[in-house]
Amino acid sequence: MTTVALEAGDAAGWAGVVLGLFTLGLGLWQQRRQRQRQEAADEITRRQAEAAERRNLAAEENLQRLIEQLPAAVQAHARAQIAEPPERHAAAVSWELERPSKNVFVLRNTGREVATGVRVDVGEHPKGLTRRVPGDAVVRAKESAEFMVLGAWGAPVPHEFRVHWDGSDAPAILPVPQAH
Repeated sequence: MTTVALEAGDAAGWAGVVLGLFTLGLGLWQQRRQRQRQEAADEITRRQAEAAERRNLAAEENLQRLIEQLPAAVQAHARAQIAEPPERHAAAVSWELERPSKNVFVLRNTGREVATGVRVDVGEHPKGLTRRVPGDAVVRAKESAEFMVLGAWGAPVPHEFRVHWDGSDAPAILPVPQAH
């Protein structure tokens, strides 16, 4: 009968082989996962590039259609300008002043166009007694700007406000209504 004797060197050698095989297997598994991740990233990049190409193609087609329609649009605009002369900007803006309470004022654009550069001149009224008075506002048609002018002993609320805006030759002079 033969007996097999394991020596200390043999056990360490086999442990090294097992550890080496485990390390090799782990490395191959990680390499496979990395390759799968790279393939997924490449697929996403490819899809993004295709989508960008489709967007660019659609934009080019839209631009080409606009270029083809441009002469007709220019002619239609020219015919409209000849048929009806354009209204001056200042004439298309008109103002109303409301006073919903003692110190609150509402400046309303009752015209058909947007008024830019709107400035309300409250005369010699002290700046410390005013709040949010338009100095360079944009007021769209049918919209308003709200501000406050406080009356004080020795500095009553003015009897009128002057409204200036871009495109106007002269300010609109609006009488201050009585408080409600």
